[in-house]
Amino acid sequence: MREALDLENRKRIYDYVSRYPGTYLREIQKNLEMEMGVLEYHLNYLERKGLLSSEMDGRLRRFYVGEEVDFLDRRLLGLMRQRIPRKIAIRALLESEVSFDGLRSELGISKSTLSFHLSKMRSVGILRERKEQRKTHYSIKDEDEVARILITYKSSFLDDLVDRFAEVWMELRV
Repeated sequence: MREALDLENRKRIYDYVSRYPGTYLREIQKNLEMEMGVLEYHLNYLERKGLLSSEMDGRLRRFYVGEEVDFLDRRLLGLMRQRIPRKIAIRALLESEVSFDGLRSELGISKSTLSFHLSKMRSVGILRERKEQRKTHYSIKDEDEVARILITYKSSFLDDLVDRFAEVWMELRV
């Protein structure tokens, strides 16, 4: 199977997906600066050979190295690849509970955008919601699991926030 990586483009694609598991098609295309047809051809080839695997995440097709990332990790990793859900998760992990209004003012996004992301996170099973009079509060259902995903794959996020979170989380857990 390793002969499948003899071509430079395939090797570049494989290395990129290995470094950034859960990345999606357009992200690979943009960062590797490949034409879409060439990229799709090589991705399909690598999948047929079993070196890469993919799954649909809404409208996005996310790629992984073979079966290196298990099903549950893929679900969380796909969501944590998105900047806003990642920020929400980190804030909720560090504060144990966050309010809708607090998140909205910190993230500087519209109510509808925040509602969309919170709904997506609840539907995947990451967030729990608690209503208190007219305010809504959110917390992470399985803190250790979400923190494990962020820490395990932190080098693939290229996000200083994740690096700082990992340091703080590890200090808190010691």
